[in-house]
Amino acid sequence: MLFTVPCALAAPQNSPVSSPAVLPRVTAYALDRAKVTLPADFAAPLNLLILSFQRDQQSVVDGWLPQLTAGAAAGVQTWLLPVSAPENGLYRWWLNASLRGSLPASQPRRYTVPLYVNKAQFLRSLQVSSEKEVVLLLTDKTGHVLWRAAGPVTDSKVAALTSFLKSAAH
Repeated sequence: MLFTVPCALAAPQNSPVSSPAVLPRVTAYALDRAKVTLPADFAAPLNLLILSFQRDQQSVVDGWLPQLTAGAAAGVQTWLLPVSAPENGLYRWWLNASLRGSLPASQPRRYTVPLYVNKAQFLRSLQVSSEKEVVLLLTDKTGHVLWRAAGPVTDSKVAALTSFLKSAAH
């Protein structure tokens, strides 16, 4: 069963595990304009969150997307979560419209959810220490982080994710 995979497997082997990393409850609007509350609206048993923090990280996000088709076949839903500090309504509207207009047709608007949050608190709850790189987090349906990677796609990161997904399926 997928939910019996211990979270300790996802932790780096050389660092102690304190409290588990968990996606905090956040309500936002997806680029299809649907209101989304995460992790409550996770329908898939496993969810891959791609967190980006700066516009120039989009090429890294784009590099990951073609590599994630195996995860989709394994019942993993991919969510693109651009993370920003809270902004006024006009700025949010402008940024969301800009994102909506620049989104490739291959990226579903339903699963692209710009988050306007207290970044320090949000990142602390996910145990993300830096905004300098794109962060990938594989979570269960309740938002508990099971696996993580950061930075551009590499063969070894894809292999690690694929291996983790195979072990979780058994």
